[in-house]
Amino acid sequence: MFLSRRRVSLILPLVVAMLVARSASAGTIVHFNTNVASFDVELYDTAMPTTVANFLSYVNAGSYTSSIIHRSTTYNPSDIQIVQGGGYYVSANQLLSIPTNPPIILESGSVGNVRGTIAMARGAATDSATSQFYFNVQSNAALDGNYAVFGNVVGTAGLAALDAIGAVPVYDCTVQLGAAFGELPLTAPSLDVASLVLVNSVAVVPEPSPLLLAAAGLAAMAFARRS
Repeated sequence: MFLSRRRVSLILPLVVAMLVARSASAGTIVHFNTNVASFDVELYDTAMPTTVANFLSYVNAGSYTSSIIHRSTTYNPSDIQIVQGGGYYVSANQLLSIPTNPPIILESGSVGNVRGTIAMARGAATDSATSQFYFNVQSNAALDGNYAVFGNVVGTAGLAALDAIGAVPVYDCTVQLGAAFGELPLTAPSLDVASLVLVNSVAVVPEPSPLLLAAAGLAAMAFARRS
């Protein structure tokens, strides 16, 4: 199907307007690069501002660089189905705790622990979340109301990446590493760094500016007029 010049000129401003509106309304996108699979996560900036600001403070400080997924419960179908990270990082073949900021309040939100969402992990105290987070590999309604859900993985590719991480075998490494590592995912039955599920980096994905989108639309319109 071929469009006339007039119809192209009418459609292009609408497309540009839609792109600008999307840019203005979408939440912050962060990219998780791991040694198993990589994916994007959209954050709920407006609905969960305190939680998102806390998470981004660690992202922007580089705290999650060379960190690990230290817990996975997907081996047990009767348990919650999550993978958890943000607590430990690798340095010179050692596992060290990520330095944390003061804990934040538990921020309530309208989204439950449905498949593909990210939430803040915490201790026994309600307002104790710091740097640790978890992904819901499957929906976990039992967690609703007790943990702050603040984003979701993007698209079917993101869910596939999450499933790939959730499929990594789990080992009890409490004797070797301590109580926090009783459900440690390892790609091979070895405590070599290469066997860990490494989060190489977590970084904010820059948004195209509305001015850039508008300029692209105007250039396309000018091209259509010359065609």
